[in-house]
Amino acid sequence: MAHINLLPWRETVKQRAKTRFGIHAALALGSAALIFAVAYFLINDYKNYQQRRNQFLQSEILVLDSQIAEIRNINKKKDEVLNRMKLIQALHEDRNTAITLFNELTQRTPDGVYLHSVEKRELTLTINGRSSSNNRVAEFLRALKDSPTFAQPELRNVVAASANDRSIPDADGLGYDAFSLTINIVPTALATGDTGGKP
Repeated sequence: MAHINLLPWRETVKQRAKTRFGIHAALALGSAALIFAVAYFLINDYKNYQQRRNQFLQSEILVLDSQIAEIRNINKKKDEVLNRMKLIQALHEDRNTAITLFNELTQRTPDGVYLHSVEKRELTLTINGRSSSNNRVAEFLRALKDSPTFAQPELRNVVAASANDRSIPDADGLGYDAFSLTINIVPTALATGDTGGKP
């Protein structure tokens, strides 16, 4: 005898399909939510890591800025000390130079020549003085030319003494002629102390 199924089997199939779809949709939604949550936490964690890293870098930059400022301050003080040392050395050299120059001028100045002023500008001396005759001035120039301390003596002018000028009278009561000359200094001679001697 044949069996007839009178149950609503189509409805059951539909219901099962709906149930499976709901389960699949719920699983998909849950998976998406889980992926979103994991991504959110990963992104947030990376953001926090970057913030901590940036804060660390900022703190290190502040430390480096402080160290750079300290180094600049040290370099500034070092430059000041070096400048002072150079100034002291220059003053010491100028003192020795002045002594050397005056000793050499004393040795090279012949009788009858008197120096009134000696002005030094860098490596040039300007000498103003008086002489009993032009021959004495010429002798003075030759002596300076022969000196290893000086070079290129150049007579600027000679002014004959007037009858009323008796500031430095000679034995005859006549005034001395005024002269002016320039001469260069030889730095190597000053450095080695080679001043030669009176010829």
